[in-house]
Amino acid sequence: MAVAWLIWPLMLSLTALSANSLTEAETLLKFKESLTNTKSLDSWTLDSEPCGGTQRWFGLLCKKNSVFGLKMEQMGLSGKIDVAPLIDLPGIRTISIMNNSFSGKIPEFNRLTALKSIYLSNNQFSGDIPSDYFARMLSLKKVWLSNNEFSGHIPLSLATTLPRLMELHLQNNQFTGIIPNFTQPGLADVNLSNNRLTGEIPPGLSRFNASNFAGNPDLCGGKLATTCTQPGISTASISVDGDTKDEYKSKYYIAFGTLGFLFILIIFFLFFQKKRRKRTSRPSEQDNTEDQHIHVTVDGSRTGASRQSNPSSFRELTTDLVMVNKEKGVFNLEELLKSSAHVLETPNGQPNNTSGGSVGSAYKAVIAASGVTVVVKRVTVMNEVSLGVFAQEIKNLGSLRHKNILTPLAYHSRRDEKLLVFEFIPNLSLLRRLRGGEGEDSQLDWPSRLKIIRGIARGMRYLHRELAFLTLPHGNLKSSNVFIADDGEPLISEFGLQRLINPDAQPHSLAAYESRDGTVSAKSDVFSFGAVLLEILTGNGGLDLAGGANLAEWMDLLHPTVVTAARGDKMVWDEIENVLRIGVRCIGEDPDRRPSMIEVVDELTVGDSSDEFITIET
Repeated sequence: MAVAWLIWPLMLSLTALSANSLTEAETLLKFKESLTNTKSLDSWTLDSEPCGGTQRWFGLLCKKNSVFGLKMEQMGLSGKIDVAPLIDLPGIRTISIMNNSFSGKIPEFNRLTALKSIYLSNNQFSGDIPSDYFARMLSLKKVWLSNNEFSGHIPLSLATTLPRLMELHLQNNQFTGIIPNFTQPGLADVNLSNNRLTGEIPPGLSRFNASNFAGNPDLCGGKLATTCTQPGISTASISVDGDTKDEYKSKYYIAFGTLGFLFILIIFFLFFQKKRRKRTSRPSEQDNTEDQHIHVTVDGSRTGASRQSNPSSFRELTTDLVMVNKEKGVFNLEELLKSSAHVLETPNGQPNNTSGGSVGSAYKAVIAASGVTVVVKRVTVMNEVSLGVFAQEIKNLGSLRHKNILTPLAYHSRRDEKLLVFEFIPNLSLLRRLRGGEGEDSQLDWPSRLKIIRGIARGMRYLHRELAFLTLPHGNLKSSNVFIADDGEPLISEFGLQRLINPDAQPHSLAAYESRDGTVSAKSDVFSFGAVLLEILTGNGGLDLAGGANLAEWMDLLHPTVVTAARGDKMVWDEIENVLRIGVRCIGEDPDRRPSMIEVVDELTVGDSSDEFITIET
């Protein structure tokens, strides 16, 4: 008996192993059994491999000889989809069964928690979708459920549990009730038209055009012509199960609760103020230390000439340095002040200054205690902003993390003196790499240039998502504000500063104001990205960007290194032409027709990372 108890766990494990040892082909064929009208799937047989080189099964998307997606569109398929077999395909990331004849409740695709995109449009699916249906699908980016017969409330989990959501198509269904407040910063494509939705368009969707909500006569607010006459109808009253509660009762509770809390705070405040007056105040101790200064030397010509600046060039700084990013260690203002600082030159050999779209002079310094080399940017165009606002904004920027952005390390702030501290990147700026001397340009072959373009695009996409509340998420993108790391990845600097710069100084300090549309917006950043992209392709930053979208003319301007890479290699040439086409679209005169940074990344990486696919709804 004891032996049996010892063997029993082994038997269970062997049984489980046997049950989970189905091949991809067997798993897919088991899935196929739940479908009807499968004539189009006749290639699915055991005598071939699903992702075989010569006999790939129809309707599959493959990556490295493994299935990562189903694209079974317009095949006349129907039946009750059994999702369970697909769980045994760990690499599956995208599913499209659009334009078929499936009906009934939404299948249990939410069991596939690693999905990035799901396309169910143009079927006959019906009924309510559970509120928490999408709760575990944290990687989901694209959800297309349009042109079905879904009813009930829009699932709350779509709005609250999908941080990466970019596309949402729910049009031409029978959804009812109030729209949840979608706050995902990357959400760029939404269509809720032709449903039975009611109430006010929530703040998170108010930026979208009225056409995205057409066919819902009881909707109001946003860009719709209908103004909400009953303020207070909002998504705050939606419970987890989608039911609407008594909004006015909730508001009264909140209001009275807030007043009561404030009343208690006032009583405590008066009590402590009274006690404080009774205390004997001490005279404050004055700091009698001598003024501290940074001694600045300016890097002179390439022969090594230098000069000593006025010792008071950084003024007296007595308050401390505030660290917002400790990844490079912690240092204080005293350590920084003891360092010898060298003015960083512009590529033309002149000291860096505030002209030409810069927010201040830049100095290089080495922290003696740690050996960390930093760049100190002495800001000259932010003196009108309050110290509190400055501190909060820089702390927000310091919390950002992405491999393609250069996050500030620290700041110092006084009314008439503000410093920003960044990590020093020894590999110089992109501008110097493109047009500098000493053979720097020769290191940038076509793969290096493409890597830089893609990295800048990813970094900008991240900033546009994390700083979507800013008019200009970056605002000052140019080749001199992009640095190259040791691994060849670009690092974007000097972002998110628009709200801190004095209004009258913004047009002269920020590159985004060079956009041709006459206004500033996130699409101005896209214009700046396009200008940098074309500079990388041509090696020339002084191009006339108003020359239009004639690709043939731009082809004549390509840098010889780029042309040489494409010679005799059609795949490379197609790659270059695709990148060039994107750049020309980005500098288009009409900002509404420029792509978003999300679209730019998708188009730039379509050839090197096919974990998703683009499909068109018909």
